[in-house]
Amino acid sequence: MATDPDRLRALEDIAAIARRHRLSADEIVAAIDHAPSRNGGRARAVLVRVLGFLGATFVFAGVGVFIALQWAAMNSAARVVITLGPGIVAFVLAVLAHRDARFDKVTTPLFLMAAALEPVGMLVAFEEFGSGGDWRIASLITSGTMALQFAAALKAIRRSTLLFMTMLFAVLFWWTALNLLDVAERAIALVLGGSMVLAAIGLDRSAHRDIAPVWYFVGSAAFLEGLFDLVDRTPFEVMFVAAAAGFVYLSVVLHSRALLLVATLAILAYTGWFTRQHFADSVGWPIALILFGAAMIGLSALAFRIDRRYVSAS
Repeated sequence: MATDPDRLRALEDIAAIARRHRLSADEIVAAIDHAPSRNGGRARAVLVRVLGFLGATFVFAGVGVFIALQWAAMNSAARVVITLGPGIVAFVLAVLAHRDARFDKVTTPLFLMAAALEPVGMLVAFEEFGSGGDWRIASLITSGTMALQFAAALKAIRRSTLLFMTMLFAVLFWWTALNLLDVAERAIALVLGGSMVLAAIGLDRSAHRDIAPVWYFVGSAAFLEGLFDLVDRTPFEVMFVAAAAGFVYLSVVLHSRALLLVATLAILAYTGWFTRQHFADSVGWPIALILFGAAMIGLSALAFRIDRRYVSAS
């Protein structure tokens, strides 16, 4: 049916991909018409992607082993070059590979290598040539530079990997910046955790929805951790359970297993903590354990039912 929300979202995804790669309607129709005869091509594409990831993994492992073996014999400049250099090279190669359809499958592994090696190289440079001081300054500069680099690449190359890295380094930047301003950790977790959940909601409605579950998970976990630290041993402890229950409701509305998992684990963890705090030294402790176990089974069954009826069904 044309009014099916899933079909409408699929059409929006197809339109977004077509605009991103400048595909015409005729090309899309021709690809659909010839889809049954392209099983071999699909298998080759999977093989190319697997080989690309494996190749990048072995290259990364080789660089790491070489650095570890030669580290003690290197001077400061050599240590910076051997760590930062391969990262920059990997980033440049990823950009060049994206421009050639034959090497497009290795673009993502190369970007991942750059995201791992470049920050290490920058931190090594601060360690080798710095004059001491607060390590958070080095972390702030490194994460900020990496966020700007991947954001600039994202403007030219619309890939979920680049968006994920931009968000990751942006979160690290703001976490470090707020920490430098002596903002309480609980407040940082609440603000950035909530921001990540809101960002994930936006991602879930875009062509980059494949990275949304990670930010749902990390954001909700950080938010609930900060909230628990804020209301722990206060009359407002019930707010934590209310927030976790709110995430259960949100998981149904957004059809997110990640939110449902975090909310369920948070409720179970709080139930166990509350039971231990208030019933550990009483004769009713065995009964409390039984009740806690029954509550775990009930919540697990409830979470499974919610996932089956509302999340998976959608």
